[in-house]
Amino acid sequence: MATRRQKIRFNIERTRKLFNAFLRSKRANVGLLIIIFFIAIAAFASLLTPYDPTLDTWLAGSGSYHARPSWFKYFPGGEYLSENLAPIPDPEFSDPSISKNWNAEFLLSDKPVEYSTNIFVEHEQAIGKSGSALITYHRSNASTPQKATIRLDTNSYYPYRGPPARFVCKVKIIIEGSKDLPIEPLLFVEDTTHQTRLDWGFGLNWNNANFTETMTKWKTPSPQATSDTEVGVRMSRFNTISSLEEMVFPENVSYTFGLEITFWDVPTNAGKDIRGSVYVDVLDIKLFGTSFGLLGCDWQGRDLFTQLIYGARISISVGLIAAGISVLLGLIVGLVAGYIGGGVDEVLMRLTDALLVLPGLPLLIVLIAVLGTSISNLIIIIGFLGWMGFARVVRSQVLSLKERPFVEAARAIGAGKSHVIFKHIIPNVMSLVYVTLATSVPAAIVSEAALSWLGYFDPYIMSWGRMLNDVQVHSGYGDWWWVIPPGLCIAAVSVSFILLGYALDDILNPRLRLRR
Repeated sequence: MATRRQKIRFNIERTRKLFNAFLRSKRANVGLLIIIFFIAIAAFASLLTPYDPTLDTWLAGSGSYHARPSWFKYFPGGEYLSENLAPIPDPEFSDPSISKNWNAEFLLSDKPVEYSTNIFVEHEQAIGKSGSALITYHRSNASTPQKATIRLDTNSYYPYRGPPARFVCKVKIIIEGSKDLPIEPLLFVEDTTHQTRLDWGFGLNWNNANFTETMTKWKTPSPQATSDTEVGVRMSRFNTISSLEEMVFPENVSYTFGLEITFWDVPTNAGKDIRGSVYVDVLDIKLFGTSFGLLGCDWQGRDLFTQLIYGARISISVGLIAAGISVLLGLIVGLVAGYIGGGVDEVLMRLTDALLVLPGLPLLIVLIAVLGTSISNLIIIIGFLGWMGFARVVRSQVLSLKERPFVEAARAIGAGKSHVIFKHIIPNVMSLVYVTLATSVPAAIVSEAALSWLGYFDPYIMSWGRMLNDVQVHSGYGDWWWVIPPGLCIAAVSVSFILLGYALDDILNPRLRLRR
């Protein structure tokens, strides 16, 4: 019992001295701080950014324009950058008081009037996700038919000197009406400063359409009312190939957005009781800026800062797990070959030599192409192809250790092979394991980055290498804020593990240990 306590005390004291020596190393401190920093941002990625690195697209910018970082606007030329705007306070009509957020304007026979006794606007709680606006036209048989129009709109101000990258308008309607009352809806946005108006019909390719039958499903403009819809549709509707966002939001302007509904109560309806209703839900416009976040957006409008944060998870995980696999395999092969020797040693070393002479990256590419690009395959393949050099180092160390006097003494008193290996050989090669593990992580990280840069990446995850692949494929070399951060992160993490490896080598290798 006393011997066991002494052994425990000895191990604790040795660990304490090793830890103190580690903390005295400047290399170790720098490397450890860098690693802790990246592990922290990887662990708290969901708190640092609300977006998904691959699924949240078109957060800003457009297909032809990559959104710049938001802080660009503080430098010369940045005064023309814009940011995202969501000006509609209640697009889903969740507030029962519709007049609080929306204006209702009436026209009878195209003449504005303060109110209409035939058109009513109210809140309908049972229709829509959070409710809807119910616009009803009702004329008794004693009244005179006339064309009636209601505009449900809201006024806002565009505060930027440059136009947005694009804008998207959304609306959903359900019409309940009679065949005698055609109903024509129009979605519109109007630059009230320069008297420029765009409107979208609900027919195919935004053509105007009258509806005379009750709908069973929500109706929306087809295609969606956006500024970046294909040129042919814009040309047929607005007779222009220019960007629609520049037509309505050229600079600081006041604008109106809303829905215009016309009830065509024609003279032939005289003497009839006419009723028609329109339920309106999700009446919204969103303006997507030319700048976004800390690092801007990529070609799909995904947040680059989010990709950088989540990329730390993948790169560190791949580096640690793949390096662990390769070091473990190298340790096992080296121990078996060095200690058993003979034919086993010959077979294992010839296999090691055969794998060593194969070109690493081409072999990785072939295996990934055959097995698939999932992240698990990447880790396994990188790990299983990185053990050969370490195996030869361990073998040479074991060949030396098994001839040492303490090993001979253990054999002389009857110790078996397993006892000698686990009690005498492995403890004396563990310093090599620690150092090699630290220095193997950068190689695994760079291998994953190289494969991802060449296009062999898991499509469901984002890594730093995949970010660089996107730069290459989508001609983003001019966007230095897209290119430099992932490259610097790969370099920083690699350098940190190399510094740890050098520090461990200084501490564990007696020939390099500093005398104090």
